[in-house]
Amino acid sequence: MANTANYSYLRSEQRLTMKHTVLALLLVMAVSLGEAAAQNIALGERVPEIKHTVWLDGHRAEPSAATYIEFYHSANEMSDAALERLCRLCDDAECDLRLIVVTKEPVEKVAPLLRPLLSPHVAVALDQGGRGFAAFGVSYLPFGVLVDAKKRTLWMGNTLQMNKQLLHKITQ
Repeated sequence: MANTANYSYLRSEQRLTMKHTVLALLLVMAVSLGEAAAQNIALGERVPEIKHTVWLDGHRAEPSAATYIEFYHSANEMSDAALERLCRLCDDAECDLRLIVVTKEPVEKVAPLLRPLLSPHVAVALDQGGRGFAAFGVSYLPFGVLVDAKKRTLWMGNTLQMNKQLLHKITQ
């Protein structure tokens, strides 16, 4: 009879282990599906339109062979560093790049910070309601997307990884 008690104890322990395993697998699947749903763009595919956008000071950047869409928030220090790097790339005479900075912050807050960046190659889109962030599935900053003239994704990721050599390699 003692053997039966031990056997039922093991079966109960095995059931508990199996439940933990199933729950862990479900959790992994849920996280994977959540990340897949958050990434709304793919390389080579057209990017979503940023609709209902107001342009800072009504200024739009001139068309170019490639456009870098940078998502920005003033509270993120890395976003500032990424913007500095991108502005230097846009100022490079060899580089035909347009920069669109997308922010969902109020104009009163970001205008003093971003207005000095406005140029023929740089524009600021005020994403009222955060629809642009949502359409691109932005989940971290700094985040940017490089697109060609037909609005197909050439590159996306952490903007701090972008440099002149990588930009030239991708856009050639």
